[in-house]
Amino acid sequence: MTLAALSVSGAYAEDKVTVLDLTKADPKLEFDAETGAWSDTYNDDAESIESQCFSFVHSSMSDYNTWWGFTASNSADNSFRENFITYQFSNMAKGGIVLNEDGSVKLDEFGAPVVSADVPYIIGYYSPFMAARPVDMTFNDSKAHEVVGVYVNLTSYTYYSIQNGDAYARAFNNGDSFKLTIHGVASDDSEKTVEVELASYNNGTLTLNRGWSYVDLSPLGEVNELYFTMKSTDSGTYGDNTPEYFCLDKLMVKTAETSGIANIGTDANAVINYDRVSKTVTVDGADFAAVYDVSGRQVMATDSSKFSLSSLPAGVYVVRAGASSIKIAK
Repeated sequence: MTLAALSVSGAYAEDKVTVLDLTKADPKLEFDAETGAWSDTYNDDAESIESQCFSFVHSSMSDYNTWWGFTASNSADNSFRENFITYQFSNMAKGGIVLNEDGSVKLDEFGAPVVSADVPYIIGYYSPFMAARPVDMTFNDSKAHEVVGVYVNLTSYTYYSIQNGDAYARAFNNGDSFKLTIHGVASDDSEKTVEVELASYNNGTLTLNRGWSYVDLSPLGEVNELYFTMKSTDSGTYGDNTPEYFCLDKLMVKTAETSGIANIGTDANAVINYDRVSKTVTVDGADFAAVYDVSGRQVMATDSSKFSLSSLPAGVYVVRAGASSIKIAK
């Protein structure tokens, strides 16, 4: 996949394209003044970042000062740090991407996105030991969406680790690469992928993704979930040594004409709603509901028309009732 800049025009508004804008997050995002990290990064009760139709799954274990999945940042400091674990919340572009008044991406005279230290952005951390899909995003409107594109970038921690090496990872050598794979999951659970090379060392030249680069996601088609995996050639017994972080901003989608709900039962008029605040599911028009994790394992079943998911760990689940289903991030 070749990374490039994209001219995003005001025509997007006419095409009903939703462009991720974290200033519209609900609840409003607050940030640590020193590190730039979302203030709830180590809050075990904070299970997602919600903005517009996007729901970015977040998980943490505060007792171990550990998080995975997605968090947010407003850090514009891309300097080298001796203590990158504390200051892991930064990107090499020094900020997020600015939008025009019409909601389109603002570009400079060279066609590159305009960046500002005042604009927050998403950081993803891929920790495959924590979950089957640790870096997962769903849509909170229970609709399928046609994916248009997204901007990605390296975190400062990963950038300097690849360039210089650190206590856990070696500096890249000839033949090394660091890749991000974006998985689009359709309503029937089929998948398509787009692969992005964030760093490579070929013919004696190290190429590192330093700025925000556009990735065309249209090959993914219509999806109701995106999840992200990473792979480095610097790998050992316990997995990849390269810090598996990436940055994401201005994800763009169009609401699909179909609902994104798969026919899986006989009660065609079943309606399922999820209240993310109370973590309660309400079912109308069906006598039975079941809940599945992302591996397809049934984790809950009930004949109640209203039930809570509060007992389940943070993650992505499918709730099915009659001929209806929704995928939610808890």
